[in-house]
Amino acid sequence: MRDVVLQMHTTLDGLADSKEGFVPINDRPYWKALGSALQHTGAADADTLLMGKGTYRQFVGFWPNVATDPTAPKDWRAQARFLHETPKVVFSRSLQSVRWSNTTLVRGDLAREIGRLKRRPGKNLLVPGGVGFPRALIERDLVDEYLLSVVPIIVGEGHHRLFGPLAQPRRLELQRTWTFRNGVVLHQYQRRHGASARR
Repeated sequence: MRDVVLQMHTTLDGLADSKEGFVPINDRPYWKALGSALQHTGAADADTLLMGKGTYRQFVGFWPNVATDPTAPKDWRAQARFLHETPKVVFSRSLQSVRWSNTTLVRGDLAREIGRLKRRPGKNLLVPGGVGFPRALIERDLVDEYLLSVVPIIVGEGHHRLFGPLAQPRRLELQRTWTFRNGVVLHQYQRRHGASARR
């Protein structure tokens, strides 16, 4: 069965949203190092992207333009091509349509739809950030692997937090950590063996 892999940045106190981004997009040495680290995780074995409305709007407003911009860095254009070609599933009950190539809009029950996707043939299902959508997955215990890049910042306020009230604790096993020159630490956690998601 395919795994749901959540990969995102958070502050030390769990804030998961920043208009400016927690790490500047032009910090290319960091992003290249992060990409190399992710090759040793479940993210490298993913063939489908899962996202909510916010991440979809953010991505579709940026990456298609990068793909056709001859002045964009080569690695950015490669990432843009990957995002263009990879199947994407957007979960939203308010969006009327999606306009990005290889994108499907899903409005059904989240747990049921995730279960259906996991049972289909294929590789892992990657969640590339967001706030509300990842939080909903965590609340329903639908994440199999967590790839959390913790930024050395404590915000102390803000409503866009990754973790909210849970019916019961999530038991995870630490697989590996990577520390980067800017102080960001990538933590790879997997669902504890024997702890299955509720459907």
